[in-house]
Amino acid sequence: MRIIMKKYLSFFLFFILLSLSLVSCTKKPGETSGENDKKSAGDTHHNQTKKINDVSSDERVFFGRYDGKKIIIDDYYKYSSNEKLMDSTGAGYDLYGGDLKAIIGKYGKFDEQTPEYFFDDFKPEFEKYTSFKTGDKIHISGSGGVFPAQISGYYINMDDMIGAGTIFYAAVNPPKEMKLEDNEIVVCTYNSNMSTLNRKGVTNQSIIDEFKGYIMPRLKGVKITEYDVKSGPVDSHIEKISNEDFKLFEGSFTGKDKNEFLVSVRLQNDFTNFTSLVYVMDGEGKVISEFMPLAVNNFTFSLAEGIIDINGDGVFEVITYDGYYEGGGYSLNKYNGGLWKTLTTGFVFGV
Repeated sequence: MRIIMKKYLSFFLFFILLSLSLVSCTKKPGETSGENDKKSAGDTHHNQTKKINDVSSDERVFFGRYDGKKIIIDDYYKYSSNEKLMDSTGAGYDLYGGDLKAIIGKYGKFDEQTPEYFFDDFKPEFEKYTSFKTGDKIHISGSGGVFPAQISGYYINMDDMIGAGTIFYAAVNPPKEMKLEDNEIVVCTYNSNMSTLNRKGVTNQSIIDEFKGYIMPRLKGVKITEYDVKSGPVDSHIEKISNEDFKLFEGSFTGKDKNEFLVSVRLQNDFTNFTSLVYVMDGEGKVISEFMPLAVNNFTFSLAEGIIDINGDGVFEVITYDGYYEGGGYSLNKYNGGLWKTLTTGFVFGV
C-alpha cells in the first residue's frame, strides 16, 4: 500500500502542484464557474509559462525549514532538473530513493528502521542533488530578520519518500540570534539586500474589513457544504469571510505603485474542494493583477503565506502555499512584465 501511495498519489500531487504554480489555472482571466461567471480587468498569473529552471542565476532563491535543530534547504533547481523524477509511473522517484540509499551505504550504514542521515562533508555524489557546498555563505530571512549563515552539512530523510518532493537537503546551523519555531519556513539567498520575511501582513481590522467588502461580491453564489450527522450534507451560501480565510499585505507588488494590496482568500467548500484567489488591488479595490484568478470549488488552492523583497529593489515577491486537502508545497513568485514568474518551489509533500 505504501508503494502504491508513493508512486501514484504522490506524483499526482506533484504534477498538480507544479502545474498550479508554474503554468495555468483552467479558467480565463477573472472567470469563475456556475453562478459566478464574471470578468475582471488585470494581469493574470496563469499565462506564465516559464519553468523554474529558466530562472537566472541572480534570481535563484531557496526555501528552508527549521526542523528543531537545523535549517534544511530544498534545492528545487537541482531536483526539478532531473528528468527521471518527472516519470509519472513513479519509477524515477523510486530510483531517486534507491540512489540515495546507495550513497548512505557507501559513506555509512543504511538501515530501513533509520530514516534520517546527516553528513558533515560534501561528497562527489551530492553534486546531483544540491548546488551547495559546505562553507558556502548565504543569507537567511525569517520573521525576525535577515541573518548571515553558512552551509554546515547535508541531511537525508527517507521518510519523505512517501511524499512527492525533495528528500535530500543542504543543512545550516541557525544563527544564535535567529528565533525560529519548529517547521518554520524561511527564505535563503546569496543576497544581503533581502528584506525580512513578512507573514503577518495588515493587522488593522477596519482595513481588512474594507477589502473583504471588495471581495465578497465576487463570491456571490459560492456554496459551502457542511455535514450533519443526522441530515447529511447541508449547503449554504458564503455570507462572510473569516480572518482565518483571509490574508492582506500592503506594499509594491507590480512596481506600479507603492500602495498596492495583496489580497488572498481560501475557503473550503467541502472535504476535498476549495475556493481561492490571490489579487493585487489598489486602495479603492480595483484589481491591478490577478495573481491567482478566482477558482471556485477546485481540488487545489493557493494561499498567500508571506511577502519578501529578495533583492532590495522595493518590489515584493509573494510566497504562496499551493495545496490540496492532504498536502501541498511552497512557491515564491515575482511580477515580471505583466505576468507572474515562479522563482522556486519547496517542501512539496502529500500522501
